[in-house]
Amino acid sequence: MTLQQRADAYAAAFPTRPPLQIVTEGKGKTAHDVIYGQFVCGNDYTNKTRYYGAYPHGYLERVMALFPDEVARVGSSCRHRILHAFSGSLPQGGYDRCDVSQDAEWDCSVVELPFLTADHQWQLILADPPYSKEDAKKYNAPMVDRGRATRALAEVCRIGGYLVWLDCCWPMHRKSQWRTVGRIGLTRSTNHRTRMVTIFERVSA
Repeated sequence: MTLQQRADAYAAAFPTRPPLQIVTEGKGKTAHDVIYGQFVCGNDYTNKTRYYGAYPHGYLERVMALFPDEVARVGSSCRHRILHAFSGSLPQGGYDRCDVSQDAEWDCSVVELPFLTADHQWQLILADPPYSKEDAKKYNAPMVDRGRATRALAEVCRIGGYLVWLDCCWPMHRKSQWRTVGRIGLTRSTNHRTRMVTIFERVSA
């Protein structure tokens, strides 16, 4: 699917929300399309989990609306195509999970994945790491080295696959591994941190 097709799929799933736009970044040989937009998720006090740092209410539905091709494969013979890194309280489902504080399919740090997964690679990776040292303390875990994490995830992502990274900043990454193809702001409600959904595409060196 093209980025425009993904933006169209999102518009079809959320027709009352502001549409996502396709903007061209760079010049000449470096020019490429990028999805721009804004998610306003609001607050939901009936959230199924009270786990600190859990995905904002409705966030996963919006992200997965951009990847209907992967949603269609969940439950089919094409298993283990989606990985949730820093999966926290996310329950078991039609995807793999990786977390140091959860009994997940991969109960390890993401930087260990390339050494533990043999030759397995995922088509879509969603990452929601601790945003600060203070956040990491709540999980009794060290703060994530964003550069090391994106490098490790590049090694377990298929060429042409995607990494959707939710954070308060644009994470460090190698341009030889990742091309930024999505910049979507995320606002929850008053007195909550504004976050950025960065979508990376795995490129060949």
